[in-house]
Amino acid sequence: MEILLTGFTAFLTQEWIETAFPDDHVLTTRAKGEAPPDTRIKTVTLEGGQLLDQIAETYQFDRVVYFSEYLLPHGNQEGELDRLRRVLQSCREREVELLYLSGPEAAFVPSSGKTLLANAAEELCFHYARTSKLQVKVFRLPYLYAVSASGADQFARLFEQMPAGTVQMEEQAAQPLLALCAEELADLVARVFDTWTPEPERFTLPDVFGSTQGQLGEVLQKLQPGLKVLYGTDTIQTYPAADNAVRRRYGWFQRYSILDDLPAIYHAWCARKTEKKSSIRKMVDKLRRSPLLLRLAEIAAAWLATELLVRITGTDAQFRMIDFRLMFVVLIGTVYGLNAGVLSAVLASVSLAAGYLRQGTTLMLLFYAPANWLAFIVYFVVGASCGYVQLRNTETARFVQEENDLLRKRLEFTRKLYQDTLEDKRLFRRQILGRRDSFGKIYAVTQQLDMLQPQEICRKTVQIMEDVLENHSLTIYRMEKNQGFARLTAASAGMTPEPAYSLEVDQWLDVLRAIEQEGLWVNRGFLPGRPMYAAGVRQNGSLVVLIGLHTASEEQMTLYYQNLFRILCGLVETALVRAFEYESVVRENWYLPGTCLLRPAVFAEQLATACTLQEDKMAHHLLLQVTGKFKNRAEINDRVRRSIRSTDAAGVGTNNAIYLLMNQTDEENLPLLTQRLGEKGLHVTAVPLDEQLRLISAAKQEASHA
Repeated sequence: MEILLTGFTAFLTQEWIETAFPDDHVLTTRAKGEAPPDTRIKTVTLEGGQLLDQIAETYQFDRVVYFSEYLLPHGNQEGELDRLRRVLQSCREREVELLYLSGPEAAFVPSSGKTLLANAAEELCFHYARTSKLQVKVFRLPYLYAVSASGADQFARLFEQMPAGTVQMEEQAAQPLLALCAEELADLVARVFDTWTPEPERFTLPDVFGSTQGQLGEVLQKLQPGLKVLYGTDTIQTYPAADNAVRRRYGWFQRYSILDDLPAIYHAWCARKTEKKSSIRKMVDKLRRSPLLLRLAEIAAAWLATELLVRITGTDAQFRMIDFRLMFVVLIGTVYGLNAGVLSAVLASVSLAAGYLRQGTTLMLLFYAPANWLAFIVYFVVGASCGYVQLRNTETARFVQEENDLLRKRLEFTRKLYQDTLEDKRLFRRQILGRRDSFGKIYAVTQQLDMLQPQEICRKTVQIMEDVLENHSLTIYRMEKNQGFARLTAASAGMTPEPAYSLEVDQWLDVLRAIEQEGLWVNRGFLPGRPMYAAGVRQNGSLVVLIGLHTASEEQMTLYYQNLFRILCGLVETALVRAFEYESVVRENWYLPGTCLLRPAVFAEQLATACTLQEDKMAHHLLLQVTGKFKNRAEINDRVRRSIRSTDAAGVGTNNAIYLLMNQTDEENLPLLTQRLGEKGLHVTAVPLDEQLRLISAAKQEASHA
């Protein structure tokens, strides 16, 4: 099924959905600007009512669960009624099962402004249940909490006050502490939908534990000894006493207490809270977050190390051949690029100039002696050259990295597109196979009609079309060879008035002409005595079966319904024509040589189908045993052929007795039928149902031993 979870969905997790809807396709919504729930959940951001209508039209939700903002003790209920109305409006044209989960405000005594608004939301749901196809149930719940990240956020207002040593609550200490664990709600939602009934109902979950805000404060004091808890002066509001209606109806009761779960929620909040760090650690973190500062710090550290080496090795002859400043420029330029190389050359020049000054060289002499410039020029040339090489390599690597990133993004997009396509394919497959008027259903119809006995196909046709069309006024007539009459083969049980057993073709010429010209009769004029829809089955260009739908509701008088009826009749035509062709091929093997009498096995099969039709109240029949003596088989065959209709059958039982299967004949017609057959030389007696079943069983046993 397609499930929509909308409203306040911040606490939802994948585990919650798997508990409530283990085998369904679930879509959740969130308002623009809200933090998304569990990232594993398929979520759509709602920016307006139009998007909600498009989603409802696309997914065709079977069930909707609306989580009210009143499920939070201090939630923001602004616009709640309008959001709820948009959801109800988008689903009103279909038989959607909608579960509205409200908070405890609607049941508070004395009432407040929130109480009036919460009651208005519930009445809005019931209004749509009365005026549309929506099926609504309303549950008043205690405030929700969760032992998860969302639960920690819910109590953050209290937890953030605890380090100061004082916690201020808005409620009085004696105010009832109404709280329900969200994990338990998932089990309740699953049970509600498993035992869903169409009538609108309202339930109130009881306050099982009887906890108070004062007890909540005591738990906080245990978590932080010495904590001072202050309470507000709000009016104490009472909650209805437990009526056990939910427990009796759904076998559900609350098991978890907020007082037991609060320590776990507090520890989860503490784990997420940012720990206090030392100034050095903060500086290191800041450097890690800023590549430029980190690079400058590393250059400065390298320069200081170079200065230290120069000072230490300045008096050693073995190190006078090594220029540490030039090594510093080469390293920095090679590692960090052109700008860093020039900067390192500047620092090396400053260091060299300071060295000259320490040796007694004045700035005037340093500037006017061109020979002293050479070292400075080398620093800048080496720094720029090394930096340029590094910059070129970096640009090349960056270009390759960008190409790789682009390819990776394309790959991720393609993979996501493939995953979305695969998910949509699965979704559409479930929708196609699950819809009663879909191609999947049509395929199932084809499979069920895959049989070779016409009477059995007619019986199955009535069952299938009743299920798909949601209509119980089907009739199937078989045309006689002379096209003078149509005999009833099967009909829906309990039709009022009962359909006629025979139809005169001359009186149904208007229906037959419409079928000939358009392929379908539609009773647009609501003519009495005519079906609302009728279609025919043709074999070799001739009409052999007439299928009729005698009544139709206002919703069923649509072009969509006509096409659906036409498609189903086409499937039935394919199955019946195949069965008729098979029957014509093997007909010679069905009958005793030179007679119209069916062999025992074939006759028993047709009798079994007639018994099944009668058991399903789709048709009636009488089984008559022929008594008396005849001169020869030709005399029997002649009398039987002249006495039965084309829809009847004559055959031989395993006891060699001759039987007549008179279809669509009641026991009320037995005297008249006995008289008519007697006038034609056939004396018959009725065979009771238990004897018919014995004949069928005996024929099956004989066939199995053969």
